[in-house]
Amino acid sequence: MKLIEAIMTNNPCYTQGRKITVKGLMLHSVGCAQPSASVFINNWNKASFGSACVHGFIDGNDGTVYQTLPWDHRGWHAGGAANNTHIGVEMCEPDCIKYVGGATFTITNKSKAQQVAKRTYQSAVELFAMLCDRFDLDPTADGVIVSHSEGLKRGIASNHADPEHLWRQLGLSYTMDTFRADVKKKLGKTTTVEIPEVSDAMTEEEMFKFFRSQGLNDLGAAGLMGNLQAESGLVSTNLQNTYNKKLNITDEEYTRLVDGGNYPQFTADKAGYGLAQWTYWSRKAALLSYAQDRGTSIGNAQMQCEFLMYELKKNYPTVLAVLQDAKSVAEASNAVLLWYERPANTGESVQKKRAALGQAIYVKYAGKAPANTAPTTSFLVKVGISNLNIRKGPGTNHALTGKCTGIGTFTIVETANGVGSDSGWGRLKSGAGWVSLDFCEKV
Repeated sequence: MKLIEAIMTNNPCYTQGRKITVKGLMLHSVGCAQPSASVFINNWNKASFGSACVHGFIDGNDGTVYQTLPWDHRGWHAGGAANNTHIGVEMCEPDCIKYVGGATFTITNKSKAQQVAKRTYQSAVELFAMLCDRFDLDPTADGVIVSHSEGLKRGIASNHADPEHLWRQLGLSYTMDTFRADVKKKLGKTTTVEIPEVSDAMTEEEMFKFFRSQGLNDLGAAGLMGNLQAESGLVSTNLQNTYNKKLNITDEEYTRLVDGGNYPQFTADKAGYGLAQWTYWSRKAALLSYAQDRGTSIGNAQMQCEFLMYELKKNYPTVLAVLQDAKSVAEASNAVLLWYERPANTGESVQKKRAALGQAIYVKYAGKAPANTAPTTSFLVKVGISNLNIRKGPGTNHALTGKCTGIGTFTIVETANGVGSDSGWGRLKSGAGWVSLDFCEKV
């Protein structure tokens, strides 16, 4: 079972922050012809959606489980007292059925519909077994695992017929008794791949580790990231600077408009966006579709890294081969620059600058400097302002530490190129972090 965290942090149920002591689990099905979990997540993860919130959705297309609330969070799924005691999980339903009244539907492709229902049933069995193990629940004990319709009969849920109505009309032999028995058999035997939710941002190190995990060698990952740093500063919500001015909009406002479906020009506006500054309409359309399928923001860094790898594998296998077996950062960097990014200027100066950015990343995260690279020599700098910010990394895309240098003389032990400083960045010997060398005078 594949379990992905996709916590609906904007839903009012989540923001209320109420907790429960988990005493049981309630199984639902969505009651409409929609197999995609991401559609529900996108629609429900809004501050304006205050009518419902569940702990998870099971995708009908591939059986992936999306956790949308912390398991011990009070949900809005039962329409009754079960909200105070039970985790609620929705199974998505096939797109080849059509509801004609109440819980009754017609079927246009019974075989396909049955496959969807079987897929969600099996994932639900594994998920409920995992949750029973986690919360020490007996799946066959009275009232521990119930359906929404059983909750109605117990007086702890609203008037719904799910999910038994789905199984019955599809001609499947499933019942809640068979479900509880199957969960019992799975106790202690579930194999779950849990993928944690990630914020829209990733640290430079997290990004490097991700690309290494995808089969790129150290030199290839660094060469790729040097290009991404040149393109976007490794900021996944970065909108091409000229379009900030042209559209009179910030990166964050642009991202929110796209996420909310309120900027239909996204694919056609020719504005570079994201880590790789995707610009061409078909690539932006593919990026948007990829984000929507996964229920993430268009500006989510992990999603963009995954999409980048998807693009390399599908459309740029030659570039991918170089990154997997690069013999130097420059080789990897040029492959990305010339064949993947392809900006207007790919001249020698651009090649050197991007290779240098990649080289700095290689030295930092591969844990060693190339044999032909001399170690950085420390030097003293004078700071004449009292409020020079110290950052956690070399660039304005790295978080502030909350501290400033003050006026004085300081020792720099490492330098690096980065966003927001024409002179580069220097790492303080004290270990406090990085400062912009634009505001420093070398002694």
